[in-house]
Formats: sequence, C-alpha cells, structure tokens
Amino acid sequence: MRKFFATVLIALPASFGVMGTAAAEEVIFSAVGPTTQDYQMAVAWSNLLKDAGSDISLTVVDNGSVKGLRQVAQGRADIVAIGAPHYSDATQRGGKFTEDPEALVEKYADMSALFAITTSAAQYVARVDSDVTSIPDFEGKTLAIGRPGGNAGRVTTALFGVHGVDLEAGDADGQYLKYQPAMEQMANGTMDATLVWGGVPHAAVDNASRQMDLRFVSPDPAKLAEFRKSITNGDFYTFQEVPADVLNAAYEGRVKVDGPAYFWTFPFMMVVRNDMPEETAYELVKTFWDNIETINNMSPALALITKKAALDAMSADIHPGAARYYRETGLMN
Repeated sequence: MRKFFATVLIALPASFGVMGTAAAEEVIFSAVGPTTQDYQMAVAWSNLLKDAGSDISLTVVDNGSVKGLRQVAQGRADIVAIGAPHYSDATQRGGKFTEDPEALVEKYADMSALFAITTSAAQYVARVDSDVTSIPDFEGKTLAIGRPGGNAGRVTTALFGVHGVDLEAGDADGQYLKYQPAMEQMANGTMDATLVWGGVPHAAVDNASRQMDLRFVSPDPAKLAEFRKSITNGDFYTFQEVPADVLNAAYEGRVKVDGPAYFWTFPFMMVVRNDMPEETAYELVKTFWDNIETINNMSPALALITKKAALDAMSADIHPGAARYYRETGLMN
C-alpha cells in the first residue's frame, strides 16, 4: 500500500517539515480524531494531491473541532473540519467558545469554507419486535437519547416534538443514556431503541445486529423545515438520506431496511482562513471533487459524500478559490 504522511504534530510550528521533506506549500489539515471519517478522507485527499504531482503537501493532524478551529485562527493549522452549528457558535462567542478572547473571535469571523460533507449522523435503531417503524410509534416506548447534558438529547426532544411525541410530557420514556449500555438493555428486552451517532456501518449497530433483529427508524423528510425552526442553529441541520442498498451492504442484510433511511445531522465544513491564496483553495477543491469516486470507494461512510451536497446548510461563506471551481462546474451561479 502506498505510504502517506499522516503525522500527528504536537506543539510544532506549521512550517516544520515532515521527515526532512521540503514542499513548495505545506497545508495542515486538523481533523476531529484519528478514527473519524474526516481524518480518513483527509488522508485520501493528501494522497490524491501527491499522485497528481501537486506542489501542495497536505499533512493530517487530529485536534478535535474546537481546538482545531483555534489552531487555524492562530496560524498553526490551515484547514479544520468543524460542524456548521459549532462554527456559528464560534463567531458569536457561544457554545464551547464563550470563554474565548474577543481577538480570537474576530479571527473566527475572518474565515471561509472550501466545502462541507455529511458522514456521521444521529441514527435511531429499534428492536424489530418493538413494532416501532416511525417516530410517532415511539409513544409509550423506551429509548436512549444520548449522554446527560449532550446535544443529542436536546435535538431528539425537538425532533420528536415536531412528530407529535412530547418526551418532556412523558409520551415516550426518553432516557439520557449512552448507546452502549442502551444496546445491552435492548438485548435483554428492557429497552426498545437507542440513538447512535456515527457513520455507516456503525460498529455498535453491527455487533448488536448479531444478537437481535433491528431496524432503522427515520424522521419524516417532510418535517425538515419544521424541525429546523424548533432548535437553536436549526438552519444548519439536515436529514441525510442513506440508500437501502448502502445499508444492506454495510450490515449484510442483518438490519431491516424498508427503503432509504434518514438520519439527522449537520454538515462538517472544511474551514480555512481568508488569507489562504485563491489558487491554493482552487487546487485543493478541484483535486478533491474531480477524484471523489476514489474517496467514495474507501468506505461506506465516505461513499455518502457527494458534490451536490457540498454547499448545503453551511454557516460560513465560500472561499473565493473554492467558489471559482463551483462556478466552473455549475454548482454555483
């Protein structure tokens, strides 16, 4: 297998060379974590640039979204993968950025995006024998909605509300519980369903499908506009459609699929400083999208990345270099 640079850099300046190799232009990509889809995607992107003989050397590090955005703002990294709602929080000094100094917040506002992807998402998985096939069917049922204090429970409460199931009023027993102990309770018959966050296939769902019959339970796509109005930063949320054939292939038919499934999520944007040269941004974006089939073929999760969704539900402006590519290819006017 062809080797690639995917070195974790800690407290090293962005100009530090890898293995003594000089490059005309080094771009550091800050991914969420070493096992995340954006990290895998960025490594593939790095290889594509090398294979094309580009003067751009893309080095992948993992900092998490919050630290990664700060690193980009301070010039220690060049691209960060961050959720659209979280970037909006950063520019408004909200969420996890409430303690950031004003000077740093001003730098967040001086950024733009190359594109967005959706891979990880919130998925509702129920036991088949619970007879839950849609969200209204959860009335009177028990489900896990994520860790206490987490965003998943807040969003689930709003989503179920627009489907007529009031969790706060006790229409269903929504318990703040992580999905792994929830899966154990589902296996012993004391819980009907759980929310899981991640890609396709999801390891916990795959393992559980070998012990019990499961099915995905989707929100109604027609409820998206109402759902967006029901939550903070709702404009940046979307329903990701996952084709039945992708799910069947991912779980080898062990999870019941009645058609495409819909998961709620928000786009992860590839955010850069506005001082990134236009030609650099253009080449990065062109190399990525002109070779998207190579990235799609790496895993079922990365197979869900599409150019048609590259600009959906974003909270940042498009970098001029990226915008030039999208105009050339008809995605932007």
